[in-house]
Amino acid sequence: MTNCQIGLVGAGTIGGGVVKILNKQKEFFATSLGLPLELKRIVDINADHFDKLPIGNTICSANADDILNDDDISIVIELIGGTTFAKELVINACNAGKHVVTANKALISEHGPEIFETAEKNGVSLFFEASVGGGMPAIKTIRESMIANEIISVETIINGTCNYILSQMTEKGLSFDSVLKTAQENGYAEADPALDIEGGDSGHKVSIMASLLYGGYVPYEKVHIEGITAITGDDIKFARKLGYTIKLLGIIKKLKDNYIDIRIHPAMLHNSHILASVSDVYNAVYIKGDAVGDILLYGRGAGEMPTASAVVSDVVDIARNIATDHRKRISMDYYRSSNELKVASISLITSRYYLCFSVSDEPMVFASIASVLGEHSISIASVIQNEEHSDDSVPIVILTHEAVEENLQDAVKEIERQSFIKAKTRIIRIEE
Repeated sequence: MTNCQIGLVGAGTIGGGVVKILNKQKEFFATSLGLPLELKRIVDINADHFDKLPIGNTICSANADDILNDDDISIVIELIGGTTFAKELVINACNAGKHVVTANKALISEHGPEIFETAEKNGVSLFFEASVGGGMPAIKTIRESMIANEIISVETIINGTCNYILSQMTEKGLSFDSVLKTAQENGYAEADPALDIEGGDSGHKVSIMASLLYGGYVPYEKVHIEGITAITGDDIKFARKLGYTIKLLGIIKKLKDNYIDIRIHPAMLHNSHILASVSDVYNAVYIKGDAVGDILLYGRGAGEMPTASAVVSDVVDIARNIATDHRKRISMDYYRSSNELKVASISLITSRYYLCFSVSDEPMVFASIASVLGEHSISIASVIQNEEHSDDSVPIVILTHEAVEENLQDAVKEIERQSFIKAKTRIIRIEE
């Protein structure tokens, strides 16, 4: 194989990691794999990035057109993020007959149909392993390793920021705000952490996984998303007392009539659950297949080198395809707007629930709550009421048996209209 020339757009944290790996592994790729990879050009508007990297003879500039107009470059790596210029770059690269590697989950989730259609039309590949789970091979596992299976379900902890915050709250009894501040100081959370803590980042990732799992397209806006901002220290303490751990969980399940249950929300996992012990900034994807059984992927879901590792693995895959003249070995032609999958409404799911009511300390309150729950076909499994409480309110914690989401929400709305309710009821679903 002659040199496979690469253009990299974005030499920040992840891009820098890619440069380091390509430089370190260059001889191995060429001699052991027969893939002489050459990073010909790097583009970044911040020239300071170049001085920190082992760029060798790589040509550096600030204009992405330098890569698009270079006929010798066959693979373009997009690592700038966002969905505006990044989208334009990816589409232009495909139209120029160049293969693309990206780590951009928002781009794939929100604009996947358009960019995959462009790639298919031009006979090129678009690989995106690093968009889900950083260094974990989640995409490759779903697209290749699990191809012989019907996937029954996926449960995933797929955002390191949220997992770090909940882990610190659980293990050290710290408040949400204090842990978030520490996460920002340590680089685990952005200055504006909304996309992480409100669940959007996880939503992008599960929409991509669901689309791959079931051979269609799940629009990001169809994913039910709840973040972790409403979780309190009391919820953490009650969960521990009951033998549970709270995690931000992504859930994907195949339902009847080809509907898909896909959602992101805080969930209480029993301490014996395989995902309950996934802590700190680590991610995990727990897959159940009909043939292989249970599979667990575990690792760092973000960071310079883990994510760069996934990017380079995509580059190697594409280079192999080029070398063997299989330019579209894995087709993505099903990922299009006309093949949108049917997503079930959250109101139709069934689950067990943790309910934390904040009420006045007066007679008949629990009886009133229990009565309304019963009228909505919701059975109580257990109750906790602490004797120690503030003068203003008393927490009543109820675990339910399995109930329909719509019934549960209607019951809570009715209860919250009562004068004894002092604050918004906290609801956490329990995943067995």
